[in-house]
Amino acid sequence: MTNLQKDHGSYSNQREELDINIGQYFLKLKRRWIPALSVFALTVGTTFFLTSFLEKTYKSEGKILFKKNSINELIELGENANQFGSLLNDQTPLSTEQLRITSKPVLQETIDQLKLENAEGEPLKPKELEQRLSVEIVGATDVISVSYKDEDPVIASKVVNTLIDVYIKEHIRSSKSATDSAGSFITTTIPKIEDKLQGLESRLQNFYEKNQVVDLQEEKKILVSEIGLLNRQISSVGAELQGKKAQTASLQNQLGLNLKQAIAANQLANTPQVNSILEQLRTTETELSQERQRFNDNHPLIASLKEKKQALKSQLRGLVNQYVGARVSEGLLQAGNVKENQIERFISLKIDELSLQTELSSLYQYQQVYLNRAKELPRLEKQEQALLREVESARSTYKTLLDNKSEIDILVNQQTGNAEVIELGQVPEDGTTGRIPLLILGVLMGLLLSNLTVILLEMQDRTLKTIPEIKRKFAYQVLGIIPLDTLHNSQEGIIVQREPDSFTSEVYRMIQTNLKFLPVQQQPKVILMTSSVPGEGKSTVAANLAAAMAQLGRKVLLIDADLRKSSQHHLWQVSNKAGVKDVINHKTSLAQVVSQPMKQLDLLTSGTVAPNPLALLDSKEMSDLVAAAKKEYELVIIDAPPLAVTADVLTLSKLADGILLVSRPGIVENESAELAQETMANANLSQKVLGMVINGVKPSEFDRYSYHAKYSKSYFSDSPENSRSKTATA
Repeated sequence: MTNLQKDHGSYSNQREELDINIGQYFLKLKRRWIPALSVFALTVGTTFFLTSFLEKTYKSEGKILFKKNSINELIELGENANQFGSLLNDQTPLSTEQLRITSKPVLQETIDQLKLENAEGEPLKPKELEQRLSVEIVGATDVISVSYKDEDPVIASKVVNTLIDVYIKEHIRSSKSATDSAGSFITTTIPKIEDKLQGLESRLQNFYEKNQVVDLQEEKKILVSEIGLLNRQISSVGAELQGKKAQTASLQNQLGLNLKQAIAANQLANTPQVNSILEQLRTTETELSQERQRFNDNHPLIASLKEKKQALKSQLRGLVNQYVGARVSEGLLQAGNVKENQIERFISLKIDELSLQTELSSLYQYQQVYLNRAKELPRLEKQEQALLREVESARSTYKTLLDNKSEIDILVNQQTGNAEVIELGQVPEDGTTGRIPLLILGVLMGLLLSNLTVILLEMQDRTLKTIPEIKRKFAYQVLGIIPLDTLHNSQEGIIVQREPDSFTSEVYRMIQTNLKFLPVQQQPKVILMTSSVPGEGKSTVAANLAAAMAQLGRKVLLIDADLRKSSQHHLWQVSNKAGVKDVINHKTSLAQVVSQPMKQLDLLTSGTVAPNPLALLDSKEMSDLVAAAKKEYELVIIDAPPLAVTADVLTLSKLADGILLVSRPGIVENESAELAQETMANANLSQKVLGMVINGVKPSEFDRYSYHAKYSKSYFSDSPENSRSKTATA
């Protein structure tokens, strides 16, 4: 919501600034309407006068259609393309043809054929012909329009047709040259492209042979399949190998033999010597078991059998140690259990384990070979694609050249270009002077020059011309805006005295009211009236303001302190033989010199011109005069000289309680206003300024910036009887 309000406020400010700018423009135009209208009338009148001498001209027009250039298509071969199209994106081939039509050779040939001459009877120059010639592209088409204007309709038609004919012939000659060049280009290019193609094909074949490549895409599929199969086989064989290792380890722990020892033990168990010992050992154990049933262990026969048994075992251990190198259980050496005993099983498992290890190692080797090949495939594919692109490009170029060669052979004998005349220039029946466009141009130029005149005059005029300009220059409160008609009536007397019920008189009473309600601690009793420069009407404003205050019943003294150029005695039509100068010089008293032009108002004129006015105004007597007046009168108004003329204001300001500045639009200049401000700032008078009265405002300006003006004027424009009746009623 806040952003919306800001946007709305910004839009309102912009709209207000736009309205102000437009309003200021119309005000400036209104001020300078006489020179602006004069310049406009002079420009339009001159244009009207000059165009009245224009002769009627006739325009003939022909048209040329451009077709696609097949020759350029036949030789567009990549880097060797010689295109008909434009090199710039924002141009078309027709733009080039426009320049060719208006080229100097074509224009000169046209002039020579028609023997064209200028007004002096001399041969026409190509530049002169081009100035009267118009060559334009017709809309979004492939057509160029050629037109020519001349006072003679027949010549206009001949120029167009001759120019087109010359251009077409030149175009055909250029096209034939291009065809010959295209044929020569293709003929010389075919052998080069053929050699290049053969070289590229040889490189491709060498690539296949060197890298043992048949079909990389198919090989890639096979590699993926084989690597997957190898991975599965490696997993299967690895798992089986782990099972065999577990069984072998278990039997090895039971036997306490390694593979070599187990093989030796197995071989030993199959020897006749071991079998004989084992047989004797079994027989001895059988006899020993039988005899123990008959005899005790101390019997000689039992002892003999034990010794025999020990001797056989000792003999068996000796053989085992000799051939095996480890202890082997007798049961493992039993001849009847050789094929089924644990040693043979251990040997069998160990052999299977070694076989699986060999198979797994072989699988890993195959896997590495396939992986290495797979890593090479991207590089090989990249090389293959590069070679294939080069070969394909060369083949395409070669094929295009072969196809185009036959077409070039046909075109080389043709005598036509890609330009065709679709309309010849006819002899025009109606002509035109071209006066209307020139008159419109004259009106536009008149508007431009008149506005430029207003701008230049405003730039040269350094005065502050409007109320807003004065407000921006003087940062003082505006206590009243006085319309211009007050000044017009000033020669007949004081308007407040003469027409007390008029609107202007009411304006002065409003100024008095505004002074009364100023935000000051003490109401000023001595008011100094001044302006920036002479001619702003500060004396008239002072006189009317004094009269307005006197009409309201206040006892007022008006002092004319402009000793150099006094005017109050003229405004009030009184004598100026004695005045301020005489009172200060003690030649007379204040009571003897003052006059009373109206009830409650006393006037002290300046007196005759003094030789040194500043010394008089800066004297103690002048200070005493003002002090005495403050005691006797309710209000003292001092009419002082302008700020930019003398230093009198600075002296008189010390005697005043407040300063009232009068400014008039169109009189005070920007520099004078700045000088007045600097003067008051340097003398610290800005704080004493009560406000500003804008005087002599034109009615249009007054109505614009005083919202109650229209109502007030209509109210005070009634009959005197009505006015008195309304006043009495109020």
